[in-house]
Amino acid sequence: MTSPLTILPLGGLGEIGMNGLLVGWRGKRWLIDCGIMFPNDAEASTELVLPDLEFIRRIAPELAGIVLTHGHEDHIGAVAPVLNVKAMPVYGSPFTLGLVKRKLAERGYTGRVDFRDLQPSTGTVRPPETPELTFRFLRVTHSLPDCASLVIGTPHGNVLHTGDFKIDAEPMDGEHFDRAGFQALGDQGVLLLLSDSTNAQVPGRTRSERAVVETLRERVGAWPGRVLISLFASNLHRLRGLAEIAKTTNRRLVVAGRSFHSYLATARDAGIPSLDPSQYTAIDDLQDASGDDLLVAVTGSQGEPRGALWRAATGEHPSLRIGPRDLVMLSSRIIPGNERGIFEMVNHLSRRGATVVQPFAAPIHTSGHARQDELREMLALVRPKCFVPVHGEYAFLVDHAKLGREAGIKHIRVIENGDEVGIDPTDGILPLRNVPLTTFYLDGTITGDAETVGLPQRQKLHHNGLVAAHVRLKRSTQRVRATVELQSRGIFTEDGKLLDSAADELADTLGARRPAPTDADVEDIAYEVVRRVFRRATGKKPTVVTFVVTEPGAV
Repeated sequence: MTSPLTILPLGGLGEIGMNGLLVGWRGKRWLIDCGIMFPNDAEASTELVLPDLEFIRRIAPELAGIVLTHGHEDHIGAVAPVLNVKAMPVYGSPFTLGLVKRKLAERGYTGRVDFRDLQPSTGTVRPPETPELTFRFLRVTHSLPDCASLVIGTPHGNVLHTGDFKIDAEPMDGEHFDRAGFQALGDQGVLLLLSDSTNAQVPGRTRSERAVVETLRERVGAWPGRVLISLFASNLHRLRGLAEIAKTTNRRLVVAGRSFHSYLATARDAGIPSLDPSQYTAIDDLQDASGDDLLVAVTGSQGEPRGALWRAATGEHPSLRIGPRDLVMLSSRIIPGNERGIFEMVNHLSRRGATVVQPFAAPIHTSGHARQDELREMLALVRPKCFVPVHGEYAFLVDHAKLGREAGIKHIRVIENGDEVGIDPTDGILPLRNVPLTTFYLDGTITGDAETVGLPQRQKLHHNGLVAAHVRLKRSTQRVRATVELQSRGIFTEDGKLLDSAADELADTLGARRPAPTDADVEDIAYEVVRRVFRRATGKKPTVVTFVVTEPGAV
């Protein structure tokens, strides 16, 4: 049995990041969110991890457009590469679309994009590409402005995609979670709920942003010297709170980090209340940044080498010099994989005498994602017939599904990236097929799979090193005389002794070969001999690159 209503996740299920999910109706598909992921250690030589662009190319005739729930990178970062594959309309709030426009400009995208405004005040819209469907947004609270859940009206029933959300009783911008709207949607009927699972393993409720600001206010007020607070540049709610703190503690707010200015400018262009330029000073405009009356909002909370806080910690920042009178508070979560860089940065700060406070030691950060009690509340409000957890590691999805069963939902399925299912108002969730997906990468200006960007070769070079063999030959029909010079990078050579040994063995092997080896034979022999010598001595098998030159004259 099949259904005209389908869902197919391209990313974000079974992992954190790269969120993107295809909702299909009668041969047309809408991509809900279009995000990136940051490389792990094995992929670190690339810039970004992207969804399967080749699969997107194959289904391009079916793609009707993109709908963006909010503006975090793991939800909008892949819009430019995807639009390069297929031009299509993009729906989103003014703030989210403003961020996308900046992202497209950064990536050199030159095509014209059909941007379509969608926000809670817009009401219901009917996209011309799929006139049987309707879209509308419901306001949610998260950790940046203009976040929403998407309601897709279909002839089979409503589909609710929550996007990232929490239920914050005291939002900094006064834009409350639309509890009444979700309740009304539940009364109308929800065929399918797709809900954020990021904190599905965490009991209780997520702390309010206002509570974090109050904790920061207490610590800033009690500190006699300068205070630096690192945070994600996208968290304009917290930055707004820092402006309040600066005013009530008689400090001057200084902003250090270019990305702050980008987010603030986008908010102003979208008509969203944010910091007025009179409320803060850019670090580059401050003649003396050492005053005890300064409260410095600084980027680089993840230990990024180019981040403002890292450069300050290592003494490389032209304006920020860290010293014993500084209090540094890391008001952000540790993204998995960034632990080493963050702890190294904290060590640098501590060596310079700063007092460093991290979020595991004090309540100076809160998540933007709902914990278990809020997830239960969402389930109770909308009372869906079918439930598919999204956004999270596989274990998170499983625990979220358990909450759904406790709520009495009968049709629940845990799926991962590539698992396509149909949604039927009578039979519930129908497994359809598994689509093999290939990870793509952005590497400079190149996008491609691992082979295209040379990732396996880079990993081999990283682990085993490189040996370049320069072979000069004098040859006759029957034999050659070879002069060999070896150079290496990234491998132990015992002060060059292994290179000399391998060069001698290669020259002897070539000279003994009858009939005389061709240039292709020389490359194969060099590969075998050099790797054999180094494997015996070091246990490593280096990549071998051979350059062959035939010189005039007889052997």
